[in-house]
Amino acid sequence: MSVRCLLALDNPMAVSHLCQNTGVGEQVSSDQLDIRQRCNNSLLRSWEHYGRSDTLVLCFTGIGRVDQDCPPPEFVRSATAGGRHHVLFLSDPNRSWLNEPGLVPLMQEEIARFRQACNPRRVVAMGHSMGGFSALVAPSYTTVHQVLAFAPQYSVHPDLVPDDHRWSNYRTRIKTFTIHSIADHLNSQTSYCVIHGRHGREAPQRDRFPRPPNLRHYVMPRTNHNVPQRLKALGCLPEVTALAIEGRARKLLMLMKARANASLRPAEARETP
Repeated sequence: MSVRCLLALDNPMAVSHLCQNTGVGEQVSSDQLDIRQRCNNSLLRSWEHYGRSDTLVLCFTGIGRVDQDCPPPEFVRSATAGGRHHVLFLSDPNRSWLNEPGLVPLMQEEIARFRQACNPRRVVAMGHSMGGFSALVAPSYTTVHQVLAFAPQYSVHPDLVPDDHRWSNYRTRIKTFTIHSIADHLNSQTSYCVIHGRHGREAPQRDRFPRPPNLRHYVMPRTNHNVPQRLKALGCLPEVTALAIEGRARKLLMLMKARANASLRPAEARETP
């Protein structure tokens, strides 16, 4: 099934004007993206976009709105870089933070098939909130060179983050945790960029994040969980996304300081033997 997305639509939370069967934008203009649905079952929904660059972006969705059967694709314009990049949009309809039995192997197969079709040189994973959590976990089951995570959770396990009660309507449905925290899934080969808000409500997740040398952790003032929306309001979401996807860490640091007044948390000191 093929649908068309307005290139101008880049709602960080979701593409608006949902198509009834696919969850992607239904408006049409002369500037269009061709986004085709690939997988549509109770465990996984996915959509593909073929670009012309040598970069593949794995774009994981957040929980979306409560009235949505399944979170639709997010960051459509930014992830595709206006149509240049190959993008595989991946959605967890059960909002399980990848804990639904059978979901990770299915995602792994879906990514492998799409990767074989577009043969990229670099693979980037990105997402917001639950999508950011999924992007951070992705390098543990598929090759990912760069991760961009907006306001991701460190964990949704009640024993690991007992002081964060957000998203409880979805978290309580998780019967068995196979993915406890992102700390168990970080590796030394992937470069990670994590951006959190400074608001106190983010502290239970933000302040538990490990900071190895290959994880750059930004904190934005006057920002809660709405990191992408704040960056969009500041007029720099596309540029932040582009620099992160391209792995241009120094230029991204300058941009985040100048436009978002963000601070970069220092990396944790390495233990000496």
